[in-house]
Amino acid sequence: MGVISKYGLLLFCACTFFTVAAQRPKIYTQFNVGNSMFLGDLGGRPSIGTHGPQDLNLATMRYSVGAGLKLAFTPGVAIKTNITYARVAGDDKFTRNPERNQRNLNFFSPIVNTTFMLELSPGESKRLYMFAGVGLFYYEPKTRMGENKYRLRDYGTEGQYFLSNKEPYRPTAMIFPFGLGYKIKDGGSRGASLSIEYVMNKSTTDYIDDVSTQYVDKTLLANRNGAVAVQLMDRSFSDIPGFSEPGAIRGDPRDLDNFSFLQLVYSAPIGKGRGAGFGGKNFRRRANTRCPDRF
Repeated sequence: MGVISKYGLLLFCACTFFTVAAQRPKIYTQFNVGNSMFLGDLGGRPSIGTHGPQDLNLATMRYSVGAGLKLAFTPGVAIKTNITYARVAGDDKFTRNPERNQRNLNFFSPIVNTTFMLELSPGESKRLYMFAGVGLFYYEPKTRMGENKYRLRDYGTEGQYFLSNKEPYRPTAMIFPFGLGYKIKDGGSRGASLSIEYVMNKSTTDYIDDVSTQYVDKTLLANRNGAVAVQLMDRSFSDIPGFSEPGAIRGDPRDLDNFSFLQLVYSAPIGKGRGAGFGGKNFRRRANTRCPDRF
């Protein structure tokens, strides 16, 4: 790349940045509804487990709903914030992998997440868009045993509360959401739009399902956290020798837990958007500058 091209690219980026920053954004309200899918240690495909889409168990699909705001600086650049409530679940009975099936663990959890993302719409039509960002979410894994429901974090099923290197996991963690969307109906800057979005949420915890590392000593666990904690840690029915002995594999800490949403998103502008940058005064102001449009 020549010197002129480099300076041209820098000038173009600078002009784009200051033009976007000077815009008064168009504000949209957004409402989303769809499913939720969990990717973690429980369930999965018959062979070696992964945290990819091939490990999804459709039987554990749950729902997600949310709302948020989007600030569109141009037709192709926006930022958005969203609050979503979802339910996630996982269950070893839905995998045909013998070891995981015989482990016989399951969970369900609420998810409440808040995200902040950058959205970009390449191309002329602006119907296809991509987004990525950061967020924080709350989770609380639970399970049912008999007629009772238990909050798993309270029972330290992997040695929390008595192992020196095992601190209880927090009920909140960071996530890094990213995904793609497509506008089924595009209302432009003045009308409502309907989109379909896929959002993958990469979390920073491996305990959404309360399973991560190894089985611990049952006597120590019972003495510290009670007999119920032992029952919740080991619900297996395997006849493999040493299957749930101390140090045996209970989960895989190398891959963190993830969850995804496939949602319909309804987006509606607030106000008439005069001068909002989509043909208004701010957009015309750029036309009067000496910033080049392309290089």
